[in-house]
Amino acid sequence: MSEPTENLRRHPRFTVDVQANVSTVDGRKLIARTRDLSRSGICLVTSEDLGFGANLGIELVLLLGPSSSSEPLPLRARVVWSTAIAGAYQIGAMFDGLSAKEASFLDMFLRYLDGTILPAGAEMEAIEEGQEARADQEEGSPSPDVKDDPFRS
Repeated sequence: MSEPTENLRRHPRFTVDVQANVSTVDGRKLIARTRDLSRSGICLVTSEDLGFGANLGIELVLLLGPSSSSEPLPLRARVVWSTAIAGAYQIGAMFDGLSAKEASFLDMFLRYLDGTILPAGAEMEAIEEGQEARADQEEGSPSPDVKDDPFRS
């Protein structure tokens, strides 16, 4: 039995399931779902085979909470593989010719996925929750570190 091979990918992949609006150079538009995403490429599940080498425009929108989402992240990619699966197609595409701005937004999107950055307002919510907890303690509520002692008055 052979040893498992090392992951030879240049960039870590993140499993993520978000809607992707896909357009082809011949004018087709379809809605796909992402399977995973990395700095260099994306795996999509689509209803149509897009064909090896096809150039794609992809827009991703990340849901940041129940009522907020990111701006659409436009990316350009080229199909490098395609596999039929259960009445659909799994498409592997490599990002192609991203501008510095697009690459920067993609990096930010990936940092959100790996937990390095939080969505806008999340830090403020954590601060506000901490302030509320301190206010409760100041109002006579016992510290969570203090155990109830029925024999103490």
